[in-house]
Order: sequence, then structure tokens, then C-alpha cells
Amino acid sequence: MRLIGGWLLSAFATTPLLCAPATGSAVPVAVQPENQPGTQTGTETGTHQIGDQTDQLIRSLTRPAPASIAFTEVRLSPLLQEPLIVSGELGYSGPASLDRRVMHPYRELTTVRGESVRVEREGEPVRSFALKRAPELRGLLSGFSALLTGDTASLRRNFDISSRLESDDWAITMTPTDAKARRRIKQLSATGHDTEPRCFTLTIADGGSSVMLLGDASKQTIPTQATAEQLDALCNKPLQP
Repeated sequence: MRLIGGWLLSAFATTPLLCAPATGSAVPVAVQPENQPGTQTGTETGTHQIGDQTDQLIRSLTRPAPASIAFTEVRLSPLLQEPLIVSGELGYSGPASLDRRVMHPYRELTTVRGESVRVEREGEPVRSFALKRAPELRGLLSGFSALLTGDTASLRRNFDISSRLESDDWAITMTPTDAKARRRIKQLSATGHDTEPRCFTLTIADGGSSVMLLGDASKQTIPTQATAEQLDALCNKPLQP
């Protein structure tokens, strides 16, 4: 069963990350906050139509728990001499219950259970911390769970959302509404085709990035010196049936 997301677990890792922007000729359209009561103008009608379209897209991505999917993640950072590429499997067991299992080039398991985060890596001590130490990450976790369950109301409480639809290709961009969260995480975005996600990207305010290719997209060959532009192309490349 397919699972969307996994970039959120990267937010708990020790290395800051940054992602490549989505490409496409379509112009992004912002989902505005709910209109104030009063006479509905043509502009307001268009805003509601855009919101409905985005809601339908998010609902189509809903995945019942439990679910899992293969991933390949590429981390770009000014602190790294070359991109860090890891692969493994993501698991989702329900709201506030996430697993990120790295299988190559090292073995590591990150688990989120409620308010607790636990990181286990071969040859190293187990690390644990509470989400209350990072309230901005708690907001991101709630937003991630809301995306998996199609809870658009919860998403809008935590993010400003915009979407781009072009034929069967789509992109969703989420910007944290909380000022403290924005000091660390600039933007989250997802791209895909039909109801299948291809990539999730996490843009960090300090200039790093993470691009996570999912499912069949994760099987593509990734250059060892991959750039943001190359990753963007892979995320938007049509996959062979």
C-alpha cells in the first residue's frame, strides 16, 4: 500500500535539509483563507473553486494505515562536501506514528510515537527526545498526519497552502504559518502524477535541502553529485510503465 510523505521524519535528523522547487509551466495558485461574510464577487467565487480543487486533490492522496513505501532521499547542505544519499522504507501506522528505516548506506531506524522520537543507528547509542522540546516540529507532525488522512481543515491551521494542477501532474506547497517553525523550515512541497506522489521536498531556512523520491521514482539512478536542478528533473520525469 502506498504511503505519501517521509520528509517530515527528516526534520528530526541532525543534518539540516533543503529541497528543489517544482517545475512546470502552470502558474501556482494560492489557496486563500476563508472569505469574510458578504456579497460574493467573481474573485471570491474563483477562490472557492481553487480551494475546492485543492481539497479534492488532497483527499485523493489519503492513505489508510498501516502503509509503507520505498524511498531514496538526497540531502543537500552547505555543511556537506557532496550530497548524502540514503534509501530505505517509510512506514505509517496512524496519526503521530511514523517510522523511517534507512537500509543503505548505513542502517538506522527513526520512530515517532505520540510525543516521543527515538533514533537507533548501528554502532551508536540510541537517541531519544520529546516533541515538546520542538513545538514547531509538533505542528509539522500534525500537518503531516492531516495530509495522510485528507484533513484539509487541520492542514490550513498549520500551513498556507498553494497548489498547481497540470493535466494529471500536480504539486502542493505548504508554508508553516507559525513564525517559530518558519525560522527552521521554510517550505514543504509534494509533487506527483494522478494519485501517486513522486517526491516530497523540505526546504530549510538556512540553505540546506532534502528531496525524497518515493515508490517507483526512488528506483531512478541518482548522480552522486546531484544538484537541485537534476533532482527537480527526476521528480518531474515521466516514469516508464
